[in-house]
Amino acid sequence: MSPSSIELPIPEPVDDLLRQQEQAVPSHAAFAVGGDFTVGAEEELLLVDDRNRLLATPRDGLVAALAGRSGSTVTPELFGAEIEFATPVARSGEEVGSCLRDLRSALRAAGGRAMAVGVHPAGELGDVAVTRSARYDAIGSSLAGLLRTPTAALQVHVGMPDAESAFVAMRGLRHQLALFRALACGSPYWHGRDSGLASARWAVVGSYPRSGVPPVFRCWEEYLVLADALAAAAEVPDDSWIWWDLRPRPRLGTLEVRVLDAQPSLAVVAGMVSLVQGLARAAVERPRQVDVPSAVLAENDFRVARDGLDARIVDLHGTMRPVRELAVQAISDARSVLAADGLDGPLSALERLLYAEPEYDRQRRFHREHGMAGLLRDLTARTSTAF
Repeated sequence: MSPSSIELPIPEPVDDLLRQQEQAVPSHAAFAVGGDFTVGAEEELLLVDDRNRLLATPRDGLVAALAGRSGSTVTPELFGAEIEFATPVARSGEEVGSCLRDLRSALRAAGGRAMAVGVHPAGELGDVAVTRSARYDAIGSSLAGLLRTPTAALQVHVGMPDAESAFVAMRGLRHQLALFRALACGSPYWHGRDSGLASARWAVVGSYPRSGVPPVFRCWEEYLVLADALAAAAEVPDDSWIWWDLRPRPRLGTLEVRVLDAQPSLAVVAGMVSLVQGLARAAVERPRQVDVPSAVLAENDFRVARDGLDARIVDLHGTMRPVRELAVQAISDARSVLAADGLDGPLSALERLLYAEPEYDRQRRFHREHGMAGLLRDLTARTSTAF
């Protein structure tokens, strides 16, 4: 069955808006052609000093020294203690990992020190400076007291050939968000204490407005109606201020997965990119007609943020299952669509991850054995060398 023949039910919240708003879709609205399931990533890294503590701002000239490296974009992030690498469009997770490897090496050569972790384990509450720009100033003002903890993510983009494919893929990926997070949980410490979570970053980002699990959309026009209504309610300029865990990026022609903690291991980064790529493509090639309610997906999300790969969550059919079991199936599904093009190699890192010490457990072990200073040294060292 082709995506164009799929009959999708109108989700109730969007249906209500369609009834309430008798407005035409803006004529200028368009979903750009983003590619035939090509991929890219935005990697956020926390910048640290010689003692592995957060910097207030990037060292002078650091961003400029990295500009244009490997065809990428390097920018300061919202938080002054952070830098972002945006890769060029790539064919595979392997290419994305190679680009980020080059950027991390260049950062080190330019005198920068960075830590790939969702939340700095020892950062103090309010130990944050916002990078000055019109957009970041506005975000800082709007989030007020919520903006107290710098966070770092790995955000994966998958290029979509058209809007219709994008929203079919988005429907298919919604129920995989908890699985993606479980594989990437790696920030158990928060303000120097064990948070009790596998990902403290989840708690920080989840406090922001317009975040969390997105609704189901049948088509591009339904998305426009809700995005316009939400932007108007929030008094924000456009849909780039909507920070769902999975969101369309119309100007780029991509779907963006935003649930992943930053990862020290670039092998895991490449594997996560490949998993998102493969499952997005599978969702379009083999669309399913079942949706999990958003409230159930939110509960799944909490459970993996707390327990990581040890969680049990509700699957697509309403059955409670171990995350590792679901991960095995998801990796197999991704491999089945990527293997014919030789793009499935990075998935092996995720298969190994399922039977290795999870990142959040490793950090707890290092803290027990070497203290907080030892944990910080390990994170900075692995960000530089764990390729």
